[in-house]
Amino acid sequence: MQTKTILQAIIQDEGVNDYPLFRQYCVRKEQGLRKDALNVLQAFIEEMKENDFEVQREFAARLFEWIERFEDGHHLLVYPLVNGVLQPVLQEWENVDPLDVRPHRWQGMFVHQGEGLPYLLKALELGGRSEQRVIVQICETYLSALWYSFHHIHEDLYLSTYEKDQERIQGIERVMMLIQDQRTRTNVQKQAVYYDQLLTDWMTFQQTETRGFMKWCAERKKPYEWVESFYYQQ
Repeated sequence: MQTKTILQAIIQDEGVNDYPLFRQYCVRKEQGLRKDALNVLQAFIEEMKENDFEVQREFAARLFEWIERFEDGHHLLVYPLVNGVLQPVLQEWENVDPLDVRPHRWQGMFVHQGEGLPYLLKALELGGRSEQRVIVQICETYLSALWYSFHHIHEDLYLSTYEKDQERIQGIERVMMLIQDQRTRTNVQKQAVYYDQLLTDWMTFQQTETRGFMKWCAERKKPYEWVESFYYQQ
């Protein structure tokens, strides 16, 4: 059985009748009429900007609730809509109702433009253990940064500072035990241990050497994948 796309679900949802231009945008987008769709979206954005905050907030809440339910939700987060409606609404929402976790979660998960972590941490502070998607996303954000720091380490190129990466590892350790799904928690834990060990080894190596980290690891039988490939080349 084929699952619905988010566009198909919205088009069929009676609730979208409150936003006829937005529904029309989704129809055109679903049909592959990109230019027409963007023209309709622009008209919808202009209309929405004329509405009061409560109307805008109601639309944003419905949209993000749809997005949270579908794997392909990001297809709706196009720049004109994010910049013209969603971010201004979420930012005002934070000021109007600072204890509501939703604007923090949605900014951190979906419209952060590369700076999601502060929103995610605030959402965790407000929502606690119930914010499972936020907790996992915090860990993934730290892990992504750690991957970047070390992805050229076998070439003796480290792209961060010890302090930053220690903070990231500690950040994961602080929240990972809140992950309820056992498999996800175990996977995050393994990655945190991996990067903690790698950082320790790199710091130890740097005390006496500047070149040849992969050889140094191979001689000490460090179990990194790229070290094993070094062995096979010998």
